[in-house]
Amino acid sequence: MTRLDDRLAAIERRLDEIQALLLRLVELQTGGEVDDLPEANLQTVHEVLNELGAEVAYDPLEIQYQLARDWAEGDRAEEMAEFDLSGRNLRGVDLKDAVLTRANLAKADLTGAKLMRAALDEADLSRCRLDRADLSGASMEGADLTFAHVTYCKLEGTNLRFALLTRANMNGANLSSTNLAGAQLNRAILTRANLTDAQVSYKQLASTSALDGATMPDGRLFDGDFSPYANYR
Repeated sequence: MTRLDDRLAAIERRLDEIQALLLRLVELQTGGEVDDLPEANLQTVHEVLNELGAEVAYDPLEIQYQLARDWAEGDRAEEMAEFDLSGRNLRGVDLKDAVLTRANLAKADLTGAKLMRAALDEADLSRCRLDRADLSGASMEGADLTFAHVTYCKLEGTNLRFALLTRANMNGANLSSTNLAGAQLNRAILTRANLTDAQVSYKQLASTSALDGATMPDGRLFDGDFSPYANYR
């Protein structure tokens, strides 16, 4: 049983306890058994229970978000594979070494987040914000970063094999020694990016939207001429 299941079970138990306490309170106040209460009193009990239930109603997505925050604050006991954290505010959180395989982080704000060595294989990071985040050494094989904001992000030595980076904004990102084999870079923005020693093909480079000021895999600044990289496969 995961900690998410534990949390849901605890909420269910708490609701049962509240119901038992309310019924006992009614018995004490009326001096009778609950089964003998007038219909009006029973209706009042049910209304109170419904209100309490609404107050403590659980949202699995909210619980997943809280578990992620707990993990970032030092708990680190929970794998977060397949968690749905889409649209969440995770600015600056410490998620290094986190297991977020196939997690949904679409439109999440991970600005400045620490994600070193994190496992993000096949995660959905489309349209998320990773500006100035540190993903060095992370594994993001097959991850979807379509339209993501990855400006000035640290991606040194990151595994981005077969990742979808279509129209991603990677202005100023550090992609040195990054594995981009099979990644989709169609219309991606790589202005002022550092691609030193990155594993990337001529076709991928030519498919990008902008490489102005980028440092190419051979260490040279891009001057608009792709011919030196024609043999890159």
